[in-house]
Parts: sequence; structure tokens; C-alpha cells
Amino acid sequence: MWSAEYTIVTDASKEAVWKVWADVENWKQWDESVEWCRLEGEFKTGASHILKPNNGPEVKSTIMDCEPLKRFTAVTHLPLAKMEFVHELREDKDGLHVTHRVVISGFLGFLFAQVIGKNTARDFPKTLGNLVRVAKELK
Repeated sequence: MWSAEYTIVTDASKEAVWKVWADVENWKQWDESVEWCRLEGEFKTGASHILKPNNGPEVKSTIMDCEPLKRFTAVTHLPLAKMEFVHELREDKDGLHVTHRVVISGFLGFLFAQVIGKNTARDFPKTLGNLVRVAKELK
């Protein structure tokens, strides 16, 4: 198993960050690796979305473990591997902690960690910075 995570602390509200996360069709506004994304149904546990990364094939993911204003996990099944994108919100005296984590497991997990995981983790600081910016622009 391979994993990486990044956390940013912000004064944006958890409601605003959640609203940006739940607006799947507009993920490309804050995640530069996304060409387009479509949600099938409502943003809740069990819903699926299809995502087209830049320079990559379409992938289907399922939203798991969705607790509004707290966390959700999107799971993608790859050939002989599984990729989980965990998104978490935690408030404390410093502000709102927004965390993105990628976990890749399975027989070919080591390969997908090299091909997808490391680039994704490298982009986490910029991606979360963009996410927070978009959340703060919400009225």
C-alpha cells in the first residue's frame, strides 16, 4: 500500500469547502488535473462519478464514506489495484484543516503509485490552495 496526504489550514468555512467538493461538475475549476467530471445522481454515499483527467482515460469512481461537512472518499478500481481519494475537514482553534489523501493498494498498487500517485501528491499543495480560493469566493 502507498499513500500521501496534504493539509491546508484556512479561514474558509466548512460549508463553503463542502459546497465546492459537492459541485463535482466544476472540480476542474480548482483541480488542474481534471479535464471534466460528471456526477451520476446526488453527492452522497454510493453515488458514482466519471472523471476525465488531463492526458488520461475516463475513470469511474464511487463516493464512499460520505459524511456531509466532515469527509468523503472516492474509490476508483484500477486493473489489480484500488485508488482511494480521501477528503477531510476538521476545525480547531487554528482554523479549518482541509486534507486530501490518496491511498493506492492492490497487486499493481506499486505501479499506479508511480504513474498516478506521485504526480497527484506533488500537486496537492496547489490543488488545495485552489480549492480554498474557490471556497472563499463563494457568497
